Amino acid sequence: MSFSWVTFMDMGIAAVISLLFPLALLIVWKRKHKGIRLAPFFVGAAVFIVFALLLEQMCHRLILSRPSAVSAFVNGHTWAFVLYGALAAGVFEETGRLLAFKIVLKKYQGKENAITCGIGHGGAESILIVGISMVSSMLLLSVINAAGGIDSYVAAIPAESQDILRESLNALLVTPPYVYLLAGAERISTVIFHIALSVLVFFAANRPGKWGLYPLAILIHAFLDIFAVMYQRGVITSLLAVELIIMAVTAVTVYGTYRIYQKDEGITG
Repeated sequence: MSFSWVTFMDMGIAAVISLLFPLALLIVWKRKHKGIRLAPFFVGAAVFIVFALLLEQMCHRLILSRPSAVSAFVNGHTWAFVLYGALAAGVFEETGRLLAFKIVLKKYQGKENAITCGIGHGGAESILIVGISMVSSMLLLSVINAAGGIDSYVAAIPAESQDILRESLNALLVTPPYVYLLAGAERISTVIFHIALSVLVFFAANRPGKWGLYPLAILIHAFLDIFAVMYQRGVITSLLAVELIIMAVTAVTVYGTYRIYQKDEGITG
């Protein structure tokens, strides 16, 4: 059993989108606003790495993986798992953004920096979570096909690990190729979503009377993630439905954020 060229093509498209879209967006934004500095971009990327990949994952291990009454309750009740998963993402990432604007980027008062930071945050997620994963999967699939298929590849590893590896590879084999295309399309939507939330949190941190935009950003983030966690939990079984919901929530969020952005008359730079 080998992997088809369609799977490779769709993975490749998703990889290109995930790796290059954030960088292309940054280049276009930089050319439009030549005076923009790149520091907010790297800070945004760092916020994702520290708050989503490190601190949030530590919280998950504490709440979900460590044996306790809390983990038993959350893992044993779908509604609790969904609410916890969605809120954790919102609280950690939006708090990370807030601290970045309040502490690290406090001298960057121009609203353009919020978009630069959002590109960095969403771009880091796109590159690290999907882009690198797609590239590594393509390399693995190439090795498997060169070995003569899954059975030949699995036969070359120790017997005690063969069943687990065969099961995971068969799961890849039966995954419809269009799923990888959806992953690429989702990255476009998600990067734009992070830019919008970055703008909201920026105004909460830097504009008098706008503090309420910080908890609003948490709620919007959590609301979007509810559907992804529901899919992960098996409550929603259609991946396409989840992606369409994500795009719809993103569109509404971007529209509202754009109006706030346009009305702001704060300093630039």
